[in-house]
Formats: sequence, structure tokens, C-alpha cells
Amino acid sequence: MNQLIKHFPMLLTNYMQIEPFSERIKIYALPKEEKMPLFLDSLKRVARTQHCDKLIFYVTQEDRTRESLKQFELEGAIKGFFKGKDAFIYSFFLHPSRNYTVDPQKEKRVIEQACAVTKKAGRSILPAKYTMRRPTENDAEEMSRLYRSVFKTYPTPMHDPDFIRGVMKNEVYFTVIEHKDRIISACSADVLPSFQSAEMSDCATIEEHRNKGLLSYQFSFLIRLMQQKKIWTLFSYSRSLSLGMNVVNIYHGFTYGGRMVRNSNISGQLESMNIWYRQLRTT
Repeated sequence: MNQLIKHFPMLLTNYMQIEPFSERIKIYALPKEEKMPLFLDSLKRVARTQHCDKLIFYVTQEDRTRESLKQFELEGAIKGFFKGKDAFIYSFFLHPSRNYTVDPQKEKRVIEQACAVTKKAGRSILPAKYTMRRPTENDAEEMSRLYRSVFKTYPTPMHDPDFIRGVMKNEVYFTVIEHKDRIISACSADVLPSFQSAEMSDCATIEEHRNKGLLSYQFSFLIRLMQQKKIWTLFSYSRSLSLGMNVVNIYHGFTYGGRMVRNSNISGQLESMNIWYRQLRTT
């Protein structure tokens, strides 16, 4: 870590996320090509001390010609991610056991079924006796209980109400849906200010209230909110073996961008995630 701080302070501070819970490191900018060997060596050492065995690089079109990228694997792309410029997602696996899909046939079926869904413009209909609103910090305790009930594990500490309160102050825009004065569903748009893109994330609904279009209704609201905020691109990572959120993404006009192998610690295991994106503006 000291070597990274010494030689690449700007990258480490602004363009890198170390996420030991999902055993990964995300990098959103690259140093000059002549410094890549030192950068990669330092990064690998940090990854091992942090128990991370997957390095994920979000790369611009201009950087794709680099010789150093030949040792990485292209897993997908998000159009418009960098303030309108496309991002190409490359990964480097420090251990072969990380680079495999659990059930490729089921992953293929999920994508085929999701892509068979008709794209429909406009707002989903909220069923009677349900209400949606923007939550406040006072809702953090109840929201954390929702996430604990839905996910055994989750890539970010959504089980912790203090974490939820913190991200609410940092351009993470939540919605919640209530039924009989109880929060039973939630969703968020997590803005990356440096890139003017936003991740649709933190989607959860209590099992007895599923299949009612609750997350789709929240998606509609958040998409319009992000349009008002002049966000370039929305993107989402959906579990590759679960149909639900993949369908929500395609229903709202998102495009499939690839698959990130064993990428997120969710519901007790590392799962592969499908990439979805929707460009809100092109100029």
C-alpha cells in the first residue's frame, strides 16, 4: 500500500475502490503505460494483503490499445460511463479458482428469458395500498432490517444503519415503498460524480410482496430523477442466476453489456453479475 500511495497518490485517492468483502479492487483510471508494471506489481501486493483476488479496470476506448491490457480479460462494457465516453471492463484474476462460472447454462437461460421481455416505456403502476417516498436518515434502521431479511450477505454494508445514513449524504438517492406503514421494498441510484454516471442498486423487496412491480415502479422514478440531474448513463449489475432484476433492467430499456465473473458477495457467496446500462444523454 505504501508504494501505491508514494507513486500513485491521485489514483489511489480518487480512482480506486478496495472492497475486501467481495474480494475485489476496482480501478477507474490507469497511469501512463511506462508506469503500468510498477502499478500492477504494487496493486497485486495490496490485493493479497486485503484478501482480494480480482482486479477490475474500467478502461476508456483510447486506453484499449495498451500492450499491458493483453494480460487482462474483457468482461463487458458500459456505454457513456465516463461523462459520455464508453467504459470497457477488464479483469485480472490473481487465482484461477476465481475465474469460472458456476452454471453457464442457467446464466444463458436467464439472459434469453430476460431479453424476451417486451421493453415498455413509461411509469409502472403502483398497486393499491402501497405508497412510495424518498426516505430520510430516520428510516435507516428499518431499511437495514429490510436488507438483512432479504440478503444473507451484500457487497456493501447495507445491514448497517450508520452506513445507510452515511451514503444518503453522498449522492446515493433512495426510494422506499411502504405497506401498512412498514418498509417492504427499497432501491437506489448511486451517483458517481467524477463520471456523471449512476448505478441502479440496493434493490430489495420482502418475498411476500414480490411480483407486483414494486422495484420497477421505483426504477421509473429514479430514472426520471437522474435525467433531471443530467446524468449521462445509468448502469446496473444483476445476479446472473436470478431472473428478477435482469427483467427489470430490460423492461426499462437497459442494454446487456456483458458478465462479470464471480464478482459480488451476495446472499452468502460470490456471484457473477450481468452488466446492464442505459444512456440518458449523448450530448
